[in-house]
Order: sequence, then C-alpha cells, then structure tokens
Amino acid sequence: MLLSLFGKLFSKKDIVDYSVIKTDMHSHLIPGIDDGAKDEQTALLMIEGLKALGFTQLITTPHIMKSYFDNNEQIIQNGQQNFNDKYHTNVVAAAEYFVDESFVEKIKNNMPLLTFGDNYVLIEVSMGVKDKQLEEAVFELTSRNYKPVLAHCERYPYMFEHGKLNYYEKLKDADVLLQVNIRSFLGQYGEIQKKIARKLAVNDMIDFLGTDIHNELQLPMLKDALQDEYVQHLLNSNQLKNALL
Repeated sequence: MLLSLFGKLFSKKDIVDYSVIKTDMHSHLIPGIDDGAKDEQTALLMIEGLKALGFTQLITTPHIMKSYFDNNEQIIQNGQQNFNDKYHTNVVAAAEYFVDESFVEKIKNNMPLLTFGDNYVLIEVSMGVKDKQLEEAVFELTSRNYKPVLAHCERYPYMFEHGKLNYYEKLKDADVLLQVNIRSFLGQYGEIQKKIARKLAVNDMIDFLGTDIHNELQLPMLKDALQDEYVQHLLNSNQLKNALL
C-alpha cells in the first residue's frame, strides 16, 4: 500500500517541520473578526505556536460571508494593522471569500479584493451542495488576472464523485489552484475528507497546504500531522507553492 511505501521513505530521522514551506496562507488570527481567535491573547498564542512549528510567514484570511461574517476589505486591513502595531507582529492579511451572488457582483464591479502572493484569491463554497456560481466566479476572477485558490478543497465530498478526482481535474483545467488543510490528513473533518486529501496528495494535485487554524487548541494536531506520511511527502516535494509567497 502507498501508506506503507511512504512509511519506508520517511523514517523519523527524515521528518521535517513546516519551515520547508515557510508560509501558512490560510488562518484566522485577527481577534474577534470571525470564528477565529476570540481575543488578542488567543491570537498571540496561535502566532507563537505556528512559529514554533516552523512557519516564518503568516497570512491570515478572515471570512467574508454575507449574513454570517459581514467583514469587508477595510475592516480586515484595519484589524490587521491595529494588531500588528500593538504587538509588533508582521501578520499579512488577505481574506477567505465565500462564493455567492454578492461575491460575483463584487468581481464584476471591479471592486478591489484582498489577495496574497501572485494575485491569489482564496475562495470557499458550500460544503453541502454543489455551488452553481463557482464556475462563474472562477471565470470572472481569471478574466481579471486573479488566481483563484479553492480553500480546503478536500472538505467538499460532492466533488469526489464516484471516488474519483474528475471534478478536481476540471477545476485545475480551469486554472483553479487547490489548497488542503493539514489537519485533514489526520481525519480532523472526517474520513472521507482524509481520503480525498490523501488521494490528491498521491496524484500531486495540491498547490498549497494551510493550517486553517481558528484557535490555539488546534496547534497540537498540526504538530502531530508532521508524523503523517502524506504530509511529509508533500513537505519534501517540490509541488507546493507556499514557499514562493
């Protein structure tokens, strides 16, 4: 089995930490702005923990989701600046945009989006049902030279049609980059999500790894994930774009 093969390839002496990819590009660190850090002390614990795991650059991506997290670009930038100024941190701010009608309209109206790296835009869709607006959003983004990154792509079971990666292949063909949550490899979100993450890893389809950290209690699992053969495979590969951010 492939898991056994990875086990042979990466013994304990070969284990590397997250310093090899340098950047966590998906997190929720700004206090009180969404369902992430509840206060400043929690945010500081999260930042300290991520750095201890090897990350040297942190890109925080608060939710922008109408009727749930009514953030906007200005709120996020102000929150980031105030936190950095107060605690002398250097957290970079982008956003995690929920794909809905309001997001599509924002793109069509050429409203500025919070990006990271090479004009990347982090997007998410419904986890329960296939979103008809994803295709439109991707078209509108790419036509304006944005590069869409699908957040925690393994968390959409309906994309794993008949146990195959065809849907993900279509996304890649449409110039969508795929981000997987590190904790998925340990089954944090369920067995099907773990299976999808592993299959994407085996097929070299993952562009970014992210912690998607929301609180300090998730730090131990991120540390444990360093023992996972699939995570080590990815960290030792040259396929991830994190280090280029």
